[in-house]
Amino acid sequence: MPRAGHNAQNHGVVMSENIPVLTIDGPSGAGKGTVSRIVARRLGWHYLDSGALYRAVGVAASWANLDISDPAALVRCTFDTEVAFREDDLGDLRVWVNGVDATDELRLETTGAVASAIAAFPEVRSALKERQRAFRQAPGLVADGRDMGTVIFSDAQYKVFLTASAEERAERRYNQLKDKGVSVTIAGLLREILARDARDAQRTVAPLRPAEDAVLLDTTGLNIDQVVERVLALVSP
Repeated sequence: MPRAGHNAQNHGVVMSENIPVLTIDGPSGAGKGTVSRIVARRLGWHYLDSGALYRAVGVAASWANLDISDPAALVRCTFDTEVAFREDDLGDLRVWVNGVDATDELRLETTGAVASAIAAFPEVRSALKERQRAFRQAPGLVADGRDMGTVIFSDAQYKVFLTASAEERAERRYNQLKDKGVSVTIAGLLREILARDARDAQRTVAPLRPAEDAVLLDTTGLNIDQVVERVLALVSP
């Protein structure tokens, strides 16, 4: 998978409509991240984890002891925070924030809640918009998030909206965290997922919803390989 960093320049080239984009949106736990990374690797395209950018800002704000209810401070933090995606020797994606490998902290449920909260501020979303669009580089981009197909890359040639039942998403997350030795309960995760779904869907700016031209794919009962093949079938001629 080609490496995509935060410091992409030359916006005239990056924003070229000739560079294909596949957007994969959906709620937390639908499998977007895993599917997107595999699809990007299979296609040989760049990869953007937009949620990681919001989480990175949340982590940086936390490190700086900023008030996450202060949009002006968050906007400054957005511009000051350096974020880079790098694959480790095992091919796993690591996210570096201001020169520190913050991958594990970014995956915490508390970090996700902070990211969702700051994403509700229009000023923060605007600050991150062009930064996300700069990832559009040849030969193509797979963009994973919640508003990739509706706002950031509304002109994308390929759009997918992944979903799954809240119960299945909670169980998937439970298994992921259990494997990492994190002590959680399915009931607690389900409450967090439902709360986040409601918050993401009800926000006034870029609410979570499928793009009108997106292909809806319910992943309930499907394994990762099945989902990946269905997504690749949409891109392949």
